[in-house]
Amino acid sequence: MKTGKEFADCALNSKWDHYKYEQMDCQAFVEAVLKDIGVRKPDDGTVYNWTGSNSMYRNYYSWHGTIEECISVFGMIPVGAFVYIWKPTGEPEKYKNDGLGNFSHVGIYCGNDIVRDSTRSTKTKRDGVGTRSLEGFTYASLFIQLDYSSKQDYTSDIQKCYDIIDLIHNNLIDLEEVLHELLRG
Repeated sequence: MKTGKEFADCALNSKWDHYKYEQMDCQAFVEAVLKDIGVRKPDDGTVYNWTGSNSMYRNYYSWHGTIEECISVFGMIPVGAFVYIWKPTGEPEKYKNDGLGNFSHVGIYCGNDIVRDSTRSTKTKRDGVGTRSLEGFTYASLFIQLDYSSKQDYTSDIQKCYDIIDLIHNNLIDLEEVLHELLRG
């Protein structure tokens, strides 16, 4: 079984960056990343083909709820979770009476407050696949075919980068002192 981290790592690959929204909307992006890591429907081996983010929230999940509930249950938002923008109105006719509302957009949570998605937005001036913060996403779901048991997110990787930068910085300071001594001596 693929992990949520493998899913998120694939979503962060720059190969997706050239896709415009009309080529790959939010649902198609999530489906393409699943396909790219080899996740297929267990019953017949076909690729997932939802009918929008509403269908994604309501089908093939092992858990779903608000972001706050997710953090309460798991201690964090698991890397690779599907995250959604929810609107209280505009529910598609198919789901009119289930009381869940309208999940108008979906993205892939990549850890450290980062979401990868495809959108057309005048606010961000983005048209297609890109990266944004978690702000505005209010619901999450865990996909049934991903393993979310790993608690690792990108925070530890980022911390390692900062540690390396600090080490390089300190070595440069030491080198500068040695050079000053040589020039004075």
